[in-house]
Amino acid sequence: MSVRLSTPQSFAGRFRRFLLPFAFTTAVLQASDPFWDAHVAPILQEHCHKCHGGNQTKSGLDLTTPEGALHGGDSGPSVFPGDPDRSPLIRLVTPGADPIMPPKGDPLRADQIELLQTWVRRLGTNSPSTATAIPEPLPPRPPAWRPPDGMGITDAVDRFIERGWKERGVRAARPADDRTWARRVWLDLAGHIPSQAELEAFLADRSPNRREHLVDRLLSSDAHVLHLREVWDTVLMGRAPTKKIEQRAKRGWHSYLEDVIRRDRPWDEVVRELIVARPSGEVDRGAAWFLYERDNNPQAMAEAVAPMVFGLQVQCAQCHDHMVAREIKQAHYWGMVAAFNRSKNVDTPAGFGLAESAIGGFVTFANLRKESQPARLTFFNGRSIDESWPEEGAKPPDDPALYLVPPPPEKQPATAPAIPRFSRRSAFADAVTRDNPLLARATVNRAWALLFGRGLVHPVELMDSKHPPSHPDLLDWLAERFAEDGHHLRPLIRALVLSRVYGLDSRPADQRKGVRVEPDAFASMLTRPLSAEQLHRSLTIATGPVQPSTNNPAQPVDDDLRRALVQQFPDLFPIEYNATLQQALFLSNSPLIDALLADRPDSLLHRINTLTDPTRRVRTAFLGILGREPDREERKAAEEYLRDRPAPDANRQLAWALLTGAEFQLIR
Repeated sequence: MSVRLSTPQSFAGRFRRFLLPFAFTTAVLQASDPFWDAHVAPILQEHCHKCHGGNQTKSGLDLTTPEGALHGGDSGPSVFPGDPDRSPLIRLVTPGADPIMPPKGDPLRADQIELLQTWVRRLGTNSPSTATAIPEPLPPRPPAWRPPDGMGITDAVDRFIERGWKERGVRAARPADDRTWARRVWLDLAGHIPSQAELEAFLADRSPNRREHLVDRLLSSDAHVLHLREVWDTVLMGRAPTKKIEQRAKRGWHSYLEDVIRRDRPWDEVVRELIVARPSGEVDRGAAWFLYERDNNPQAMAEAVAPMVFGLQVQCAQCHDHMVAREIKQAHYWGMVAAFNRSKNVDTPAGFGLAESAIGGFVTFANLRKESQPARLTFFNGRSIDESWPEEGAKPPDDPALYLVPPPPEKQPATAPAIPRFSRRSAFADAVTRDNPLLARATVNRAWALLFGRGLVHPVELMDSKHPPSHPDLLDWLAERFAEDGHHLRPLIRALVLSRVYGLDSRPADQRKGVRVEPDAFASMLTRPLSAEQLHRSLTIATGPVQPSTNNPAQPVDDDLRRALVQQFPDLFPIEYNATLQQALFLSNSPLIDALLADRPDSLLHRINTLTDPTRRVRTAFLGILGREPDREERKAAEEYLRDRPAPDANRQLAWALLTGAEFQLIR
């Protein structure tokens, strides 16, 4: 049994091999055909995919891809490039054909047939008159621009994005002011807004490197460790009820993540530990909880690991090859499941762990045509693990010689998790953490999305052929650099938040009539909602003392407000965020929000209530909650409101309006 390795080559060469995973070209077709995507594919999807849609391929014909159309079916090619009259695909949809396709439903319109004919003619422009060439791997695409050796990540990011602005013909927004930038970076790195005292101290600092100093201070803070732990906990494990969150803390999962972040451990090593799930000591014992919480479900394990190592959601390939991203095969899904189906949760005197059997786990899966296939250890990145299958019906004995740590005798409790000499989990971990550029791509894309509001590939867990990156050369270079620098997240995050792009204002420069700047141009900072955890901590800071306790320690997991916000407010990386009626009702009626606005000693409301001048009360509320002065219109409206109402209640209503408004709940 062995892992099949690829031919040794440079990291850059390996990386470019995965630039467009499993893309192919033929002698007659380029890998990316905009005409097919815009005109041909929609026609075939509407009229033909029911019978020739990849999983239902009557007569062996698959019309979901250009390659499938060119390859044809049992009767031979369906398309002859340059010759629509000779092509069966055209002849059989033309009125008067016998048989006529599609046999049921509406026939193709004349304009649709003309588009198919145009596509076939285009294929023959620079190609032979037949389509019998065998697909060959797409050659590496040379980058349009590459940073010179020695250029830092920050400068390179700005150069890449600036080139994109020029190509798109868009203008960048002006730089954000220091107040806006500081609030943004505090939320992104510390997970909460700055206190009024912290913000004023930053603004009073006149040193030329004050932004770098602030970033370094936040990155080394306990608040940063807590914030990123919450981020990775949600990304890797998902939201959970309070009881399960308490289990994660008790079993060492939270401590493990915090240690990883505090020491900035290489991310590829961390991923390997999560998959192998054999901690070597007290510090990393929580790593096994990542798989343990999946409760002996190998499919749940595979579905949790795929976004981390490939940047993909693979659930759609459980019953058939992916209907949209055809490179994701059903065999890839079940290959990952097979990597985990020998695993079993065990509890030992020393704690918990995942045992692994040395035998069994030889399963099959069926496609929609009910054809049974073995679940071989083959994965999306082209790697596979050679493993001998037993004869049908054979049951090899569970020999202790097959183990480094054998399982306990029957009906005896385990003293330690069983470890086989050949471990599927270990072999899989090798296949996806060594010589796997997709791991770096997925990690870099996630970090970019966390800081900029969307990934270079959007959504972040759909890094497939149907979701190309907005800046492919930038994604390639960042991932390559991330891997070369040892898979460390902290220097990557530092470089990104110090870039010009991160420091742009959220108000676009191009606001002229008819001008639309797509969000993936990153020509202005995208506004994004605070996560529930960011909102919880920020509400506490805004309504509390001017200077909160050092590092804003974590609230207990049973905090009622925190729990309610997690239920009501957005998860991380929303594809498209829209505020809900339930959120508005919660902010308007919840006694938990009312409690924040109590007149306690040292609270924001207490400070406001001690002031008699409406102007000073308005200014104190704006600085404490939004971190800025009110503009003229805001000041006038707020002062008029306060003059017309009794002070304590009016002060509270003003503070409530600022806390629950869009500006407070957004990173902008």
